Amino acid sequence: MMIVEIITTGTELLLGEIINENSCWLARFLNEHGYTVAYLTTVGDNPKRMKNAFITAFERADIVITSGGLGSTLGDITKKAGASAMGLSLVHVESEHKRLCAHYEHIGRPMSPQLDRQAWFCEGAFILKNDVGTASGSAVTYKGKTLIHLPGPPFEMKVMAQRYMMPWLEKNFGDQGIIRSMVLSVTGMGEPQVESLLMDLLKKQSNPTIALLARPGFIAVRVTVWGKDGEEALNRMEPVIREIEKRIPEYTTVREQGIHQALAEELKDRQLVMCAAESCTGGLIGKLMTDYPGSSSYFKGSCVTYWNEAKEHILGVKKETLDKYTAVSAETAREMAEGARKLYGAHIAVSTTGYAGPGQGERGEDPGLVYIAVSGEAGTRVYKEKFLGDRNNVRVGAAEKAMYRVWQYIHLFNIRRQ
Repeated sequence: MMIVEIITTGTELLLGEIINENSCWLARFLNEHGYTVAYLTTVGDNPKRMKNAFITAFERADIVITSGGLGSTLGDITKKAGASAMGLSLVHVESEHKRLCAHYEHIGRPMSPQLDRQAWFCEGAFILKNDVGTASGSAVTYKGKTLIHLPGPPFEMKVMAQRYMMPWLEKNFGDQGIIRSMVLSVTGMGEPQVESLLMDLLKKQSNPTIALLARPGFIAVRVTVWGKDGEEALNRMEPVIREIEKRIPEYTTVREQGIHQALAEELKDRQLVMCAAESCTGGLIGKLMTDYPGSSSYFKGSCVTYWNEAKEHILGVKKETLDKYTAVSAETAREMAEGARKLYGAHIAVSTTGYAGPGQGERGEDPGLVYIAVSGEAGTRVYKEKFLGDRNNVRVGAAEKAMYRVWQYIHLFNIRRQ
């Protein structure tokens, strides 16, 4: 099994100016092809620190894959630092020089020595084409270690990795199998409780492995397995999943991505259409439910009614309800869900209303209090939830839990289009 370290470069990552989505995407992509990503490193544009990061990576990984620092400025030093750590020289590749000259001539820019920095690569490197940008990547193996350079812009990196890096890896290292993960989400229990129920499995795990992860609104039990192919991986995983399900009480759902994907698939399978009425989540449910192509077949829309007047005039929440119980109450959540279902003509509706924080509620309630209501042909059910963390954690947790409550409602009452 090949051990991989991903190194993302750029001081902007360390300053928090941009989100490091490349590490996440690359790790998932490599796992899907059976490569074990054991280390993720981020290093700034400092020659000494970057070279040391490479040296450390070569000591503990078979393959080091970088993203970023392949451009034409003085700060683009990834190739130079990698070559130095490997004990290789950089050489000028004439074919890349000609390609760059043609490209800049085509767009009406003069070729310069600075731009030509993109034509220098480790000696003996295989060039990975950049079909959507200017800086090509490269792959080289030397003294049993492999170094691969990919560009920093996410779109360029993904295209290069899929079209050229993975075929090169498969040609040089063969089929590595597949690494699959399944997640069981557990609500209504804390992490220590879940751990105690699975302690013996956690202690003797090997392949598959089991990990517990605290998520907003639930505890994730992730089961990860390596197999020669997808079928073998799932066959190894199935007995472990069944054993975990025996030990964990009801209200558990198995999924590989977020609950919104599991819910979307459930809605499509049952030919149901849902909608949402959101206050504290501010449209997050609608955003998550429309992340996938074809979402219009199962999601009609989300009505963000932050003000009480909007709850009244758009969703039909009674003024008496708001005056007596406040906007954050079981009664208001109920009327919001029922009003949204009527407004959109959907089979099922979910509502959220709560205090995301940091301040307290109208009656001194602590931040994190959220009411969720689900309305459908089996009536309306309301849930009182409490989420910990900052404002963002509360909102994300409430949106996740709301979608889970819809999924639960569908299964509890076996809702499907007649």
